[in-house]
Amino acid sequence: MRATYVLSVLPLLLAPILGQGDDSAVLAAIDKGREAVKSGKAQEAVEHLQRAIGLLQAMATKGLASFLPTRDEKVWEMGEVESQNGNWGAGEQAFQWSQVTRRYTKKETEGGPEVTVMISNSPQIIQAQRASFEMFKDPAMRAMMNRANPDQKVEMIEEGEWLGILTTEKESSTALVLHKTVMVQIDVQQGDDKLAKEFWAAIPKAGLAAGTK
Repeated sequence: MRATYVLSVLPLLLAPILGQGDDSAVLAAIDKGREAVKSGKAQEAVEHLQRAIGLLQAMATKGLASFLPTRDEKVWEMGEVESQNGNWGAGEQAFQWSQVTRRYTKKETEGGPEVTVMISNSPQIIQAQRASFEMFKDPAMRAMMNRANPDQKVEMIEEGEWLGILTTEKESSTALVLHKTVMVQIDVQQGDDKLAKEFWAAIPKAGLAAGTK
């Protein structure tokens, strides 16, 4: 009963994220899964639904890639977009994730600097990480961390519903910023917080947040 109900409402839940021409294979796999459930063929249903999930993950990855920042090609060499997706956990605790990564290398300087931008979606992980960031809102906490390690500077990033920290050391600068269901990580292979902030500013955050609700 529960499986039949889920299969019947799934197409309605998917409608907002499927584009014309993209939905036919996904919905066909769901329909086959529904028929398999009705026929009592559980394993066959699982196979069809796993195919639907795989197609959806590929679509989600493509969507995330569209929000990676574009830089001036005369100044920056932009690498190919690398993508990953998969499943964590099992049973009712299982969840899916998608991730895209791109590397940017400044042309005018030999050996760098190199910047890597990663965008991923995994609400369960993001919610847990976001809770740990709440303590960094306290200026006293950040001051204590900076005093404990003079070679490290920790700054808070707050922009609308985005929350994160920017950690800068001698040889690296990393920004990790979270929204409700999406995470952005920017790694600079130099202790250059200004460059990390520049790339953070180049990300279309409003569209990214809206597109991953």
